[in-house]
Amino acid sequence: MAFEAAIFDMDGLLVESESKWRIAEFEVTRSIGLEVDEAYFDSTMGMRMAQVAEKWYRDHDLPIEGRGTSLPSAAEVARRTIARTVELVVADAEPLPGVIEMLDRCDRFGLRVGLCSSSDLLMIEAVVSALGIADRFEVIHSAEHDSHGKPHPEPYLVTAAELGVDPDRCVVFEDSLAGCVSASAAGMTVVAVPGVDGLGSGRFGFCALSLASLAQLDDATFARLLAGVSPSPGSRPRFHLAIGVDDLAAARRFYGEVLGCVEGRSADTWVDFDFFGHQVVVHLDPATGAAVTTNDVDGKQVPAEHFGALLPPGVWRDTVDRLLASGVEILIEPNVRFAGDSGEQSTVFVLDPAGNALEFKAFADDRQTFAR
Repeated sequence: MAFEAAIFDMDGLLVESESKWRIAEFEVTRSIGLEVDEAYFDSTMGMRMAQVAEKWYRDHDLPIEGRGTSLPSAAEVARRTIARTVELVVADAEPLPGVIEMLDRCDRFGLRVGLCSSSDLLMIEAVVSALGIADRFEVIHSAEHDSHGKPHPEPYLVTAAELGVDPDRCVVFEDSLAGCVSASAAGMTVVAVPGVDGLGSGRFGFCALSLASLAQLDDATFARLLAGVSPSPGSRPRFHLAIGVDDLAAARRFYGEVLGCVEGRSADTWVDFDFFGHQVVVHLDPATGAAVTTNDVDGKQVPAEHFGALLPPGVWRDTVDRLLASGVEILIEPNVRFAGDSGEQSTVFVLDPAGNALEFKAFADDRQTFAR
């Protein structure tokens, strides 16, 4: 394996604490007369609470020590916020989806496991104890006393040193952009778990993989990641577009020669192109020499004109589950295409309310996306 250790963030990754932090921050800031909105709170995600409190004071032109005012010091404000957050989180703490399974997976793959959080140690210990996972971590590191917090690489470098593992042999699970930047700057491979709202955001494009939850990561994808094989060329799912053409030779000249797109799989009636990392397929009706309505692909009549996305396997399964549960019209049931051959992929076709055809697919080996 290319990796020896897995390091987890805590807030927003192991436990749903972001909303609790938000409640505590609103309560404390309002108690000292500060008006701070959601966007402002969002800008401090991933930072140490001491840094956040000092930022509140600086941005409002207040003395950090509170001298000359009726305000407590920024340090006291940070302490109050932490204490209130601990109270809120511990009251109903539950591991987020996939957390226990991911910890078990790390054990099965023989990885040493650490935790690296911007939260104070008091908060960390209270949370992992409430979740019943304190004994799952060989090292628990709080950035509260580091010279620099996230997004600086120091917290993750210190954690790796405490584990006795080189940074480039560590895979990190993070939900915040600041945390992902911190781990990446430390030379580690990063799996971003920004949740549904952040999934597909270009801000996480430097990460090896981006997921809505840890539950979307499966053994096969994780094994490829640990072997040093990126499970996808970027965090954003890639676009898939299939269009009709009236001349395959002309399409090859345009996409292949003019645009420089590498040709992937093809048949007499269709050609697959690597369109700057995205997948474009052109379809032709050989009988009429015109754009075709449907075409045979591995024994299935697929609509020639459709669009969709190439997804990691776990994301594909979640997407299929949502589609099946929603009652939308399924054009081609979930199936495996090119089974056992190069380019093996899971696929499903659906129709949107206007009748547009969409295809969602996931390759068994992402390196074969454009294999012939």
